Amino acid sequence: MNSKEAKDITGGLTATSKMPCPSYSLPAQACKMGSKLVSIKGSVCEGCYALKGFYRFKQGRNARDVRLASIYNPKWVSAMSFLVKNRKDNAFFRWHDSGDIQSIMHLGNIMTVAKNTPDTKHWLPTREYKLLTDYVEGGLEIPSNMYVRVSTYMIDGVPPLEFARKLNEHDNVEGFIGVSSVSKDKDEANCPAYNQGGMCGDCRVCWTTKENITYPFH
Repeated sequence: MNSKEAKDITGGLTATSKMPCPSYSLPAQACKMGSKLVSIKGSVCEGCYALKGFYRFKQGRNARDVRLASIYNPKWVSAMSFLVKNRKDNAFFRWHDSGDIQSIMHLGNIMTVAKNTPDTKHWLPTREYKLLTDYVEGGLEIPSNMYVRVSTYMIDGVPPLEFARKLNEHDNVEGFIGVSSVSKDKDEANCPAYNQGGMCGDCRVCWTTKENITYPFH
C-alpha cells in the first residue's frame, strides 16, 4: 500500500491548528449522543464548534462525509495504520477533532489501528458511554498506547470518575480510560491551550495523564 491508496480508502488525515499532531475528523452531525446534546441548554455540545466556523466549508464537509463512509471498508484498518505509522510526526495521534464513535465495530477498528502503531500515543475523546461499556465488558482490548477520555455531558457537570474507574478494572484495558470535563470557572481548568493562543504547544497531558482534564468553557 502507498500513501495515495491509503488516503483514497480513508479520506485522509486531518490537520488542525490547535493540535500538535494529525487527527481524524468525522461529521459532527453523525454523533449519536452529541446529536441529542446539541439541543440541550447547558450541554457541552450546545453551540458545537464543529457545526460552525471553518467546519461549515463545503470542502471540509465533503471530506468528513467521505471519512464517515470509509470506516467499514475492509481495508480501512490497514490504510489508517499505514497513514499513522508513516508520518514523521507520528509520536501522537488524536481521534475525532469532530465526530465520535459510531459503533462497537468502529471502536474495535480504531483500537486495532492503535495496536498496529505501538510507537504512537493515541487519544480518543468520546461521549458514547454505552458503546465504550459494551466494548470493554465484551472483553475487547484497549491497547497500552490508547488513552480514551469520556467527556461530561454538561458544562460544570460531575466528571464520570466512577464510570471510568470501573472500566479500568477490566483486564482487557491495557491502556487507560480517563475523564474530561468543561468548567465555566477558568481557575478550575487545567488545559493550558486557552492561555497560549488556543494551541496545545508543548502540552501532551491529554495523551499521558491519568488525572481529570478540565477545559475552560469558551
